[in-house]
Amino acid sequence: MSAFDFSRWAFLSDPLPAVLAECGAVIEDTTDGGLFMGGIRPDTAQLSVVVSDEVQGLERDMVVRGLLAAWHYVDVSDWPVPMSVKGGQS
Repeated sequence: MSAFDFSRWAFLSDPLPAVLAECGAVIEDTTDGGLFMGGIRPDTAQLSVVVSDEVQGLERDMVVRGLLAAWHYVDVSDWPVPMSVKGGQS
């Protein structure tokens, strides 16, 4: 397996635990009543990918990958799940 290169293909195809490790990220669940799919909360030591507990399965996987890809400046305008990215790194 080659090194993670932060490309669109790497975010889509590498195993999710590897993507999380390369990005220094963890997944956190939140209960929000279905108003929110997910977001990134940058902490000092790691990125927290916050995902609604109502998002499950493949959709959850693609939301997490898409948020991390967008955080790392990958174009997600035609991501496998609809992404409406607001904000970003400061």
